[in-house]
Amino acid sequence: MSHLKRPSRTHGVIAASIGVIALGPGCISSDPATDRLRVDEITGTRLEDRFDAANVARSPVLPPPAWNFVDPLDADTAVRVAFQRDAGIRIALADLDLARAELAQADLPPNPAIDLAIGVAIDGMSGAPAIAGVTQQLTWIWTRDARVDARDAARRAAILEAAGSMIALDAEVRRLHTAAVAGDAMYELDAAHAEATRRTVETVTSIVDVGEASRVDLDRALVDAAESAAAATAARSDARRARIELLNAMGCPDRDPAFETIGVLDADQSIPDEPRIIELARSVRLDVAAARMGVVEAEAGHRLAGAARWPEVGVGAAWNRNFVDRQAVLPGAKVTLPILDDGSTQVAAARARLEAARLHLLDVRRDAIGAARSTREALVRSTRRCVDYAETVLEPAIEAERLAESAYREGVIDLTVLLLAQQRRVEVERRLVEYRLASQVERITLEESVGGSFDLDPLPPVIPPIDARPKTARTDPAVRAGRATMELSS
Repeated sequence: MSHLKRPSRTHGVIAASIGVIALGPGCISSDPATDRLRVDEITGTRLEDRFDAANVARSPVLPPPAWNFVDPLDADTAVRVAFQRDAGIRIALADLDLARAELAQADLPPNPAIDLAIGVAIDGMSGAPAIAGVTQQLTWIWTRDARVDARDAARRAAILEAAGSMIALDAEVRRLHTAAVAGDAMYELDAAHAEATRRTVETVTSIVDVGEASRVDLDRALVDAAESAAAATAARSDARRARIELLNAMGCPDRDPAFETIGVLDADQSIPDEPRIIELARSVRLDVAAARMGVVEAEAGHRLAGAARWPEVGVGAAWNRNFVDRQAVLPGAKVTLPILDDGSTQVAAARARLEAARLHLLDVRRDAIGAARSTREALVRSTRRCVDYAETVLEPAIEAERLAESAYREGVIDLTVLLLAQQRRVEVERRLVEYRLASQVERITLEESVGGSFDLDPLPPVIPPIDARPKTARTDPAVRAGRATMELSS
């Protein structure tokens, strides 16, 4: 029967229609390799030798090759171990992979829709209807630029945030390593004081034995020695706790903290001047750059919302065979008119999001400058305090203790003066360690506050648009964002 024959000519028409109407897939790849290389490049320029991309590439569940958990641990080794073991930076990288995939998705056209229908005659006539058609939505063509701009801005922000997470991890590990070094120093001071009070007990005992001191002096010395021993025990526990916190930040919370830390609490380092700190905080910080990308994304969203005021258009073609075996090709179009929903609410919402993004950028930049200035002032104070305390307080305290010990042996002073001199000396040394710890921590925090290093050029980090993106004559959205936010002074 003729109506059962498969019309190859008709199928050729349908195939040609699909080739004309259904545009090819997008050209942006979902492979995040280049984006991850960009993260490594940004982090490496800011952390220099402390960062090694190979450590991030290793599995976080494998033992770190940089350290065997037994050898003495310095700050750089601790950072390298943390980069291999930390889960937080890998979450940030996974978010970057997601942003890249969403960008590739935004570049893809919608899939064409194919309609098929076969009728069954019920009136006894010969033949049966058959319909085959394909339709393609075309609105995505004039909304593509806005969608790709928005997703590309989110990708660039994710690159900056991933690099920022690595800089934050570096600073946190170095702060905790410094705290562990200070904890060990505190324990050494208390242990030395406990040993000094033990020797004092021996001295007092010998004097009591010859009848030149009372039993009350010996009891007082014994109490002071017991207090010093208890303080040393507590300091040892504090030092162990500091190493446990360091191991936790390194991604090794179950390891034995019985290792030695290597480091110096050095407060004698130069401090950048305040204008330099302000300049770096305003331009170099990655969270400021990520907030700037938020403005770019919101601008693209505003353009995309404006497209809701335009009609939605779809085109297609169909092949039709009726009951009497007549065939036809039916080109057509579908237009959705923005009458009831004219898109004005979407435009208003997008305008509000754009304004919020601009204000967020202003707020982030102001906070960055304020935090950096405050941290620098704290660093200046603690550095000056370390120098003054070491010169004007510690040296006289040590000399006073030495003279008191000599005078007590000669019987010039009583035991109370000697014990007070010993306590004063150890209190001064402990306080000096605290000041040096604060100075070191504030320096690390200040470096983090200006983007990771004092040696950076005061230029905003540049993340170029996606390479595979088609070139157009319009201005890059990041440039437009910079122009749009120039009036938002800090």
